[in-house]
Amino acid sequence: MKREGFKGFTLLTIGQIVSLIGSAMTQFGLGIWIWKITGNAAPFSIITFAFFVPNMIFSTIAGALVDRLPRKISLILPDLSAGIVTIITLILFVSDKLTLPFLYIASFISGAFNAFQWPAYSVTISSMLSKEEYGRANGLFSLTSSAPALIAPLLAGFLYSVIGLKGIMLIDIITFIFAIVMVLLVEIPKLQIEEKHESILEDAIFGFKYIFEKRSLLYLLMVFLLTNFFGGFWSTLSTPMILGKFNGSSVILGIVEAIFGIGGILGGIIMSIWGGTKKKIKTLLLGIFVIALSQIFIGLSYSVITISVSGLLMGIANIFANASSQSIWQSIVPVNLQGRVFSARLFIAQFASLIPMLVSGPLVDNFLVRYFSNKNYLTMIFGVGKGPSIGFLAFLSGVLSIFVFIWAVKNPQVMNVEDLAQNYETKEVLI
Repeated sequence: MKREGFKGFTLLTIGQIVSLIGSAMTQFGLGIWIWKITGNAAPFSIITFAFFVPNMIFSTIAGALVDRLPRKISLILPDLSAGIVTIITLILFVSDKLTLPFLYIASFISGAFNAFQWPAYSVTISSMLSKEEYGRANGLFSLTSSAPALIAPLLAGFLYSVIGLKGIMLIDIITFIFAIVMVLLVEIPKLQIEEKHESILEDAIFGFKYIFEKRSLLYLLMVFLLTNFFGGFWSTLSTPMILGKFNGSSVILGIVEAIFGIGGILGGIIMSIWGGTKKKIKTLLLGIFVIALSQIFIGLSYSVITISVSGLLMGIANIFANASSQSIWQSIVPVNLQGRVFSARLFIAQFASLIPMLVSGPLVDNFLVRYFSNKNYLTMIFGVGKGPSIGFLAFLSGVLSIFVFIWAVKNPQVMNVEDLAQNYETKEVLI
């Protein structure tokens, strides 16, 4: 008997968590392999970039295809492609033919197919569940990012010394098969909507047009774009910030990063049980406010306890904000349009995050460091060195995010976005 409703979605989420833990373990093992054969940091940057760019570019096309393809095909594609890449990687590794160029190509392919995952699961939530369950479902699904980030390094670090990279990749292959089985065991309602699709390109553009025509959704997106943009300047450099503040202590870095990850897991569990306030925008803005305050304390503090607690709260609040935002979008955008619209939304968000990702390092190394090398008003507050200069960026991000929060609270389009949902739905019917 196939599972449906929230129980069915729980099975899908468990399958994804297990599969992503397997993938993260393989990445961990490959990272050790790359470091052993090269001793360079550049390959890691290239692999990350090779994954991120196609994921961003193909996200719009993926959304158009998600609205066309059967739901289960859209859900299975990312796991199937990742599994095939892992199988080929394992064969090359065993035959001693694995090379860096292959890993770059594999990362590109994985990034392209991974673009299906987020819009596919977003639409699946809307298809399987009632609007009242969106908050719980998005909270639960947030565990697919936070749980692997915490579990995979610990598990892979232990297993690597026992079964090696070959054994870890075998486990990864088993996990992607498990995820596909979970999809097959779940009943996903078929949409009884007849709609004439345009070309793939026109459908991809449609998502952007839809967002820009709905002013309240555009303003809601701006809240996230601005806070993520500001936060990206320091979060990209969180590791050197912690190391710089605490004399390069890997132990403190591990503790702080683990607690950050625990915050994401706790947030997901809380949201999966609670679901957020009835008016989701309140939970969303509460999350934004707590994130902003946490960044201010992280930037100012030299206390491991203060930074860890702030990171824990920020991890929880981040889930509150993201899950609530996703619930609002799912309640407003018609199910048959969500693939295209959500992919356009993801593209815009990723494009904005690309700027701080590329700029933050040179900004600290070539500009800020000169203001944090001698005693002055800034160093009296934040300290001396690159770590404190990144802390300054975290503090500044928090302050600017507070202003975004105030703007959002005072903006009727943002505060009444859920009340406008009925108007949008009515217009869609009239069209």
